[in-house]
Amino acid sequence: MNKEKHLLINGLSELKINPSNEIIEKFIIFLHQLKKWNRIYNLTAITKDEDIIMKHFIDSLLYLRFIPDGCWNICDIGSGAGFPGLPIALVRSELNITLLEPLGKKAAFLRHIKRILSLDNVKITESRVEDIKGIVFDVAVTRALFKVSELLIKAGHIIVEDGFFIMNKGPALLDEIKEIPVDVKLEIVPVILPSTSIERNIVKIMR
Repeated sequence: MNKEKHLLINGLSELKINPSNEIIEKFIIFLHQLKKWNRIYNLTAITKDEDIIMKHFIDSLLYLRFIPDGCWNICDIGSGAGFPGLPIALVRSELNITLLEPLGKKAAFLRHIKRILSLDNVKITESRVEDIKGIVFDVAVTRALFKVSELLIKAGHIIVEDGFFIMNKGPALLDEIKEIPVDVKLEIVPVILPSTSIERNIVKIMR
C-alpha cells in the first residue's frame, strides 16, 4: 500500500468513515487531478501529497460532525478547488451538494472533477453568494472565506429559516465571536486534525 492510500485510510477511519476501495480510489484520482491542474491554474498553495490529503481532504470531512443523517441540500460557499464540498460529497452520496465558485478556472476544475468521479450528487454554480437569488439550502459550509459576522450578512439569504452554517476556524475565532449579534447562536467543537497536532474549531452558526 502506498503512503497516500495509507494516510487516507487512517484519516477516514479516525473519523469513523468507511474507507472503502471505491472511496479511496476516487480520492487518489482527485489528488492527481488537483496536482495536474494546479501546475497551470494555481488552484491551491498546498502542493505536497500528504498535505493535500490531510489539510484539504481529511480537514474537509471534519464538517460532518454537524451534518446529520438524511438527505440535506448543502451549499459550499466559495468552494475554490472543491473544499470542503467535494470530499463531503465523496463520502456522503445521499447529500445534494452545490459548489458555489465565482472564478471561472476553479469552476472549470470543479466541473471536470464532477465528471471524472461521476458525482451525480454535485452541482456547480459559477457565482458569488451575494448574487444567488431564489435558492435556499438547509446547510451552508465554508472555510475561512469570511468572518462569522460577514458570512451572516453576505449569505444569510441562502439558508432556510431553521438552517445553519458550518465553518472551520483557527485561533481567530475568539476575536470574531465578539463581533457577532447577541441573538446568533454558536456551537463550537474543538478538534485535532487526525494524525497531526493541528487544532481546528468546527463552528455551527444558527440564526
